[in-house]
Amino acid sequence: MELPSSLKPFFLLLFVSYLLNVSTIISQSLKQEDVLFGGKFQALYVIGDSLVDSGNNNYLPTKVKSNFAPYGSDFEGGKPTGRFSNGKTIADYIAIYYGLPLAPAYMGLSEGQKNNISTGINYASASCGVFPATGKQLGECLSMDVQVNYFKETIDKNLKKRFKTKPELSKHLAKSLFMIAIGINDYVFLYNKTIDPNEFADKLLHEYMTQIQRLQRLGARKFFINNLKPLGCYPNTLARNVPSGSCNEGANLLISIFNTKLRKALAHFKEKLAYTSFLYSDYFKFMLGLRGPSSNQASSNLMDTTSPCCPSVYDGGQYTSCTPDSIACKVPDSHIFFDPFHPTQMANFMYAIGCFQERRVFLFFAIAVTPLHHLTVTSSRHHTITSVQACCHRITSPLLKLTVTPSPHACNSSSSFQSGEE
Repeated sequence: MELPSSLKPFFLLLFVSYLLNVSTIISQSLKQEDVLFGGKFQALYVIGDSLVDSGNNNYLPTKVKSNFAPYGSDFEGGKPTGRFSNGKTIADYIAIYYGLPLAPAYMGLSEGQKNNISTGINYASASCGVFPATGKQLGECLSMDVQVNYFKETIDKNLKKRFKTKPELSKHLAKSLFMIAIGINDYVFLYNKTIDPNEFADKLLHEYMTQIQRLQRLGARKFFINNLKPLGCYPNTLARNVPSGSCNEGANLLISIFNTKLRKALAHFKEKLAYTSFLYSDYFKFMLGLRGPSSNQASSNLMDTTSPCCPSVYDGGQYTSCTPDSIACKVPDSHIFFDPFHPTQMANFMYAIGCFQERRVFLFFAIAVTPLHHLTVTSSRHHTITSVQACCHRITSPLLKLTVTPSPHACNSSSSFQSGEE
């Protein structure tokens, strides 16, 4: 559904109001312990799937690619990069927020480039998951264990050349942020109704946490953990449900089982992994919140919450996707979804604000667990969160070209960062 031209001015005013509210919220003074993980990182390393893939699948023999228009229409230069959106991903906005370069796709780097990078790398691969078999029906992809293998290779072959001593390398890794956003494709490709939901979730969680432990043993200390999305409320499901546009609550329940187990597992690990912190971010509830008060009540806001931008006319077919021949909508960021499976840059931007800027976030929940008890946060609709913030940074709206800057009184230093959105 295209945003009517008569409503566009009102939509812009509504979003300006949203950003001004964010500006007011983040002007409140913060204590040092309220700053997420201290607020500074040397690097961002990304493990994930198509939600955060920055182009790794471009270099793999697979049908799952997005290195063609209309993908990337709002990215820097307006060119497709292999990101499954019209612009930046969540991982990109996390990098921007912390003043880091966008983490490049590992598969696209030469050995010389790998040796010169110490600000992070993106290993995420579309269609893959936690289990090695996930997504292989569509071609080659990098499963979670393979991504961790490549990170180990980065340490052994590249980072050890830049950081000459073990303490220097350990310090770099301890001051790096590790984003994990993977697991939904395991349900898409491998789950069926003959499998017990709890048994499947337990097996998936075991493999997931095995890889988290591997990363921790390699030196990772600070994790941003994205839980799994509400699969039953995405366009590829909504269009086929009865009535059309309603969520598949059964699918959402399956995902909720895993998400609950994941949160408990991370809380348990605080007792086992010394000096290791986890931020558990509830992407599931965030995406439901964009729909409205309940998963089966579409939001009254002016963003299209049910149909993708590409293709602009979507029939809900299992194999209907955004292709080089597809006609996309004219204003991608008036939609929550860019294609039937992935969010727009605007949805990613709003999530980034929810994670790092707002003290009040709709249907958002976060928890960080650490032996040092730096952070313990819970939040739900209209409740306050006090810890998932950093300050002295500016984030620019990709739709309105506006910049939100915190009050200087909220900052611990005079530094600031411009997102670079033009």
